[in-house]
Amino acid sequence: MNWFNGSIPDAIQRSKQQKVVFIVYVYGQNDLTNEMDKVWNDPEVVNLCNDGGCVAIKMAANSNDCAHFSQIYPVVVVPSTYFIGVNGAPIEVTAGHKDTPDFIQVLKNVLKLHNDQLGTAQSNLPTGGAQPGPSTDPKANTEDKPPLEERVQKVKEKLEQKKAEKERLEKEKEKQGEAERRKLGRDLQKLKEFQKEREMKETVDQLKKEKAEEKRQRDKIKEQIARDREERAARFKKETEKQQQVQEEKKQAQLAARQKQSSEEEAKKMETARIQVRLPDGTSLLNSFPSSDTLQCVHSVVSQHVGSDVTLSTVYPKRTFTTDDLSQTLLSLNLAPSAVLIAVPGKPSVISKQGNNGGGILALFFAPFLFLWNMIRVFLFGDKRSSQPKREDTPDATETPDESQSTRRRDRPQTAYQRRPISRGDGNVRRLADMRDDDDENATWNGNSTQQM
Repeated sequence: MNWFNGSIPDAIQRSKQQKVVFIVYVYGQNDLTNEMDKVWNDPEVVNLCNDGGCVAIKMAANSNDCAHFSQIYPVVVVPSTYFIGVNGAPIEVTAGHKDTPDFIQVLKNVLKLHNDQLGTAQSNLPTGGAQPGPSTDPKANTEDKPPLEERVQKVKEKLEQKKAEKERLEKEKEKQGEAERRKLGRDLQKLKEFQKEREMKETVDQLKKEKAEEKRQRDKIKEQIARDREERAARFKKETEKQQQVQEEKKQAQLAARQKQSSEEEAKKMETARIQVRLPDGTSLLNSFPSSDTLQCVHSVVSQHVGSDVTLSTVYPKRTFTTDDLSQTLLSLNLAPSAVLIAVPGKPSVISKQGNNGGGILALFFAPFLFLWNMIRVFLFGDKRSSQPKREDTPDATETPDESQSTRRRDRPQTAYQRRPISRGDGNVRRLADMRDDDDENATWNGNSTQQM
């Protein structure tokens, strides 16, 4: 496109002198301007402008020339094209981008309207040709000159024709102006919709960016929280393991202390052997011996108490002690800290008899004789327990008063209504134990007494 290189006043003056269309193209920095530049460079558009002799000038939308131009012709849309006639009135205004065929059609219509305006203006002016002068021949003048009424009528018809043509042109111009205004309104509406869509798109993109940033920050915070939780869990696990280790060490120390204390108590208990001997007459003899004493001490005490030699044995495990066992200690014979022995009249045998047969056969053999002996003794001599105190309650000569008192306290029942134990005699004969109690035991068994231990 051949653009005018001078200033706007020079371009206006040139267009008026040549009586051609003055074209003003306002461009910007957007995609619509790039598309419109391609339309202006189209060869057909260039040829139409050159054939019509148009004076075309282009100006930037942000320039001072455009600011002065917009004071007379408002610039609403960029890019825009203004087609201005010789009289200074805009013939056509196009806003935004136009396709090449549409723009060519608009350019043709502008050139046609401009030519019509020029033809109308020339027809209103008087003709510049030489007018025929008065004829010297009166006869010829009379014959060539039409009548006055006919001439007036022709003038009136011409005026009517011109008036009708003028009205037609004005109506067409109004129609074209209305169409252009509607088209301009549609273009403006499209432009507004385009701008609105672009703003919405930019808003959506901004929202997406904000959401992505917010998600990234949220993920970062979650990762930090997860790391903090892992650190706290590891620290708590470490502290818990440390506490468990301390508690385990403490438990081990307490267990070792208890085991030591138990072993000491057990050793202390093992220092004394508490021996209860079931006598042939059904009574019991209870005494305490050092665990280092031999079984001979117990055998001597029991034989002295019974008045004859006896044989000592255990029920469980079933074992009968021989003369070889009398020289062994109570601890080595597993009679400490406590044990129950059965005294059977007779001297101890030399060979040890252990197991299930020896002791059982011996007890079964002596049982009838012991029963008959006890019955004859009670019938002839009476019951010694009626005139003598209970042997197991009488402290032995070897026991001190403190040991006798502690032994009596251990033998007391733990409840007020506890039954006295049933003494087991030899064989299948059984009898109730002596139910006589001293005052101290009565005071202990009394449920209302304050002396219960």
